[in-house]
Amino acid sequence: MTSPEHLDGFLTEVGLQVAATFTAVRDGHEDDVIRLFGGDPEQARPMRLEDLREHYDGESILVSRSGPTVVVVENNNHQGSREEVLRPLSRLGRTASAFWNVNSVSRLSLAEDGLVSSVLDMIVPEDPYGARPEAWEPLLKGLPLGVGADWGTGLAAVERATGARFDDAWIRGPHRAVPITPVTEYLLGQGLVDSPLLKREPFVSYLADLGPAHLGRMRRHALELAVAHADLRAHPLAVAALAMGNTTAAERDRLREELTAAGDLALSRSHALRAGEPDDFTPEWERPSDLTFRQAIVFSVLARCVATDQTATTACLPDVLSSLVTAMTGDSARVEEFWLVGHLHRAALRRA
Repeated sequence: MTSPEHLDGFLTEVGLQVAATFTAVRDGHEDDVIRLFGGDPEQARPMRLEDLREHYDGESILVSRSGPTVVVVENNNHQGSREEVLRPLSRLGRTASAFWNVNSVSRLSLAEDGLVSSVLDMIVPEDPYGARPEAWEPLLKGLPLGVGADWGTGLAAVERATGARFDDAWIRGPHRAVPITPVTEYLLGQGLVDSPLLKREPFVSYLADLGPAHLGRMRRHALELAVAHADLRAHPLAVAALAMGNTTAAERDRLREELTAAGDLALSRSHALRAGEPDDFTPEWERPSDLTFRQAIVFSVLARCVATDQTATTACLPDVLSSLVTAMTGDSARVEEFWLVGHLHRAALRRA
C-alpha cells in the first residue's frame, strides 16, 4: 500500500488536493465503467493525469487501469460517491471511492454486490452507515482518519479495498478523458425504499403525486420537525412564528428581531458550553452544547421565514431545508423523518 503521506503529496502535485473523487472498481472493464458513469466509450480521448487540473468545471471523468482495477478520477466532481453510480459499479466488482471538496466535506464509500456496504466521513468517521456499516473497519486499521487527516488517507483506503495502486507507473500510464451526463438520482434509494414511514401520511400523499404541489407542505413538515428536535415547540417565539398569518409589517419586524436575538443568544450559549466540553465527546449530538446550537439554527430559520412574510400559508414557505440540515443531528425518529422529507423534497423540486 502507498503511504497516505506519499499519496497526499501526489494530490498536491497534480492539483487535486482541493476537490476530487477517486473511484476504483476491481475486475471491471473500462467501457462498462464509463457507461455506468453516464459516459460513452466512443467519446474517450487520451489525456495525461496532470492535465485534469485544467478541467475544473466540466462534467468529465478520467479513466485508466491500475492492476486489477479500473480507476476513475474526477476533478471537482462527486459522481463516484453517489449511490446511483456505486451500486451498479459494485455488480462488476468490489468498488471503493474517496471524495472531498473545498469545504472539507468528505466521503469514503465501499460497495459490494449491488449495495453500498459502508460510508463514512473521513473527518468524523465514528458514524458509518450502509448495508454493513462495519465493512470498512478492518480495511482502515492504522490509517489516520479524523480531524487533521489528509485526503491521501482516503486514497490509501481505496487501495486496500480494491487492489488499486496510485503509484508512479499508474500516474505516467495511459488515461482516457470522457464527458459524462450525471446518472439520474434514485427516487428512493437504499435505506429509504423499505422505510415504514412511507406507509403513513403525509408520505403516502407525497408519493401519490410527487411534484411542486407538495413543496410547501414538505417545507412546513420539515420545519416543524426541526422545531420539535430543538425542543422549541412550546417556546412562545417559535409558536408565534409558526402561527403567523395576516399581520402587519411592524408585527413581523418585531418578531423577526426577537427571533434573531434569541438565535444569537442560543449560539453564544452553545459556544460557552462547547468550550467546557471534552474534545473527544462522542457521539457529537449528545454534547450539552448541541441542543443550544440546534436552537440557534432554528431561531435563525424562523426569523428568515417571518422576514419574508411567508409563514402565512404552507404553500408560500421558503426553501429552508438546506438551512436546517445542521440542526438535525442524532439518530432519533424525528431525524430519520426529516431526511426522508428532504429526499422527497429534492425529488419534487426536480419535477417542478
